[in-house]
Amino acid sequence: MHKTTLKIICFFVITLLVFGPIVTSKTIAKEHQQIDYKNNDVLTTDEKIQEILQKINETLVRNFMEYLILEIGFRYTGTDGCQKAAQYISDQFENMGMQVRYQNWSAKINKSNPNFITSQNVEATQQGSNPNYDDMIIFNAHYDTATDTVGANDDGSGTVAVLAAAYVLSQYSFKRTMKFVTFSGEEQGLFGSDAYVRELYDQQTPVLVEFNADGIGRASTAESGRKIRLSVTEDTGWITDIMQNMTKEYGLNFNITTFWKVNRDLPFGFSDYFPFARFGYESISVWESDGDPNYHSPQDNISNINLSYLVNTTRHIAATMAILADTEVEVPQVYIANPRAGKIIHNDTIIKNIKYVTSLIIDETNIYAEVKQGLYPIDRVEFYYGNKLLFTDTEKPYEYMLNERSIGLHKIKVIAYDSKGNSATDQMKIVFFNIKTK
Repeated sequence: MHKTTLKIICFFVITLLVFGPIVTSKTIAKEHQQIDYKNNDVLTTDEKIQEILQKINETLVRNFMEYLILEIGFRYTGTDGCQKAAQYISDQFENMGMQVRYQNWSAKINKSNPNFITSQNVEATQQGSNPNYDDMIIFNAHYDTATDTVGANDDGSGTVAVLAAAYVLSQYSFKRTMKFVTFSGEEQGLFGSDAYVRELYDQQTPVLVEFNADGIGRASTAESGRKIRLSVTEDTGWITDIMQNMTKEYGLNFNITTFWKVNRDLPFGFSDYFPFARFGYESISVWESDGDPNYHSPQDNISNINLSYLVNTTRHIAATMAILADTEVEVPQVYIANPRAGKIIHNDTIIKNIKYVTSLIIDETNIYAEVKQGLYPIDRVEFYYGNKLLFTDTEKPYEYMLNERSIGLHKIKVIAYDSKGNSATDQMKIVFFNIKTK
């Protein structure tokens, strides 16, 4: 090669390295639209997972985190910062090529404050390719902060994880629809997630599982940096098994433990998983193994984040979602389709929506269980009133007319069993007023 030609090539390469385009958090989502990705329809699930794990990296996570925390900062619901964060998140989702919408909501802060607060959730939808896989997967976090903090871990970490997972997963096609949602109003009382879940429930949208991430970016020791804790609802064991198998099969080798089962009957919850649990949806919340002493304080800043750990917690959620999105569900699923939660009901007719989840039911009501079988046929569906088994149904439609004499609070429950003994449960509380028994 001629020396002059060699010098020109060297100069060109050095110029690109020094003055080439710098990818910032503002442009990162747009960049992926310009890349000619291969047709992933021919990829196996294993190949997808390997690529997804590689693409969720520290650079990606840092860019989202730095813009959210350093450029926007304080994001208390109702402030300009919160609105700027919503716009930023929406812009990122749109640049990923997903369907994006705002869900506006308003709520009264508390009884002593007559003012209503208004804000918005931001939702992105990645449509599934197979209409038979009609139960979606949701990954959510809250983008608002407490007062006097930029909330890097609470919950900048979860918001960044949602953005990073959406950015990478949007590059592939999956059979099942996935939604990526960021809520406001969490710090004031789970207002955004409550509004979102009520809409899902009233539209009778089937949800396979909801993943919640709230504080997944802090690890203070090497030991805690290899641990993830989960809180789960009762029928998610097969999904947590997928996550635990995945961390071994792909060499992440994290210690993943379930440290508490969600109690749907509690009057309060600790994060945005709770409205999902109250309305009967299956939920898995992902938590860091360390407690965070910086929560709700000015010290919850970007120096509080272990980026390597945040990358790994995000990888676990995104890879589990990817596996689920192409997986045929092997176990049965069941939910109580009638009566409906959050209503006043008379003679099985909805009279009024109420702010409570517990419905007021006047006179007898037909309990109808919607059941999806997994790999094996449904054997039976059991109907409970409190802890008392009232009826076992073995044929569709799975239903029971509840006509017990009652003036008070009760729990109704259905359990579906398949021929292999696998089971699924749904339950709800009702205030049941019925004196006209036959």
